[in-house]
Order: sequence, then structure tokens, then C-alpha cells
Amino acid sequence: MNSKVAASTVTAIVVPAPVIDTCTASSVLVSLSLVPRVVLTWHYPTGGYVATNARYYNSNSGIAGLTLVSLGSGVSTTGPVTGTYTSTFTGSLLGGLLGGSGDVGVATAHSSGWRSLISSAHATFPLLVGTGTCTIANA
Repeated sequence: MNSKVAASTVTAIVVPAPVIDTCTASSVLVSLSLVPRVVLTWHYPTGGYVATNARYYNSNSGIAGLTLVSLGSGVSTTGPVTGTYTSTFTGSLLGGLLGGSGDVGVATAHSSGWRSLISSAHATFPLLVGTGTCTIANA
């Protein structure tokens, strides 16, 4: 009887989800019109990831409806400053939400193509200029 044996090593990776530290929802006056804005501060819980590893999401229909959006399409990010990034979601990305609510999120992309779970925030916007509420749900 001939038998063949093969061996292989499998290495699993865990792509860490970003941790949202703070969230602010507001309505701001830009060029004489009210614009909804969400500002997140967040960080990676482990080393080895940079700003280009971040993926951004938004939804006007709840967290289950989060869709991928690209930088420059109503979202911008600065940092890191002491390991913390600041991402601002504005304007048409959140259009029509004054007096309503919306969801935004951030995830980590690994060079292998795998992505982390999405850490998100649910924002409620005031009808007029001012601050609304924001609830964070880290993955």
C-alpha cells in the first residue's frame, strides 16, 4: 500500500477594528446653508497600521446599511497626532439629515485583502446650527 503525506502551515491573522474615542454630531453653517457634520477621533488598537489602512462607511438607513465611501467624497482624515486620527464626515455624504440621524463608521483594511469589523457611530442632527448627539459602537 502506498500512502502520501502532506503538511502545511496555516497562519491566521486578526485585523483589528479601529477604536472610536469620541464622536460629535453637529449642524454647521457653510456658505449660508446648514450642513450636517460628524467628527470622529479614533485609533488603531495595535501597531502596524497607518491612515491608508482605514476604510470609511456611511448610511442614512441605519448601521445595517453602511456602505463604503472614499476619502474626498465627503470624508477627510488628519493625523495621527499621538496615535489618534480625526475623521470628518460632511455635506452631501450626510445630506438631508438635518433634524434626522445617520451612521458613519471606520474599519481597518489589511494588505491581504481582509478587513476588520466596522466601528461605528450613530449621529442625530439638530434642525438648526448646534450640536446633536452621537452614540459610539466599537466593534
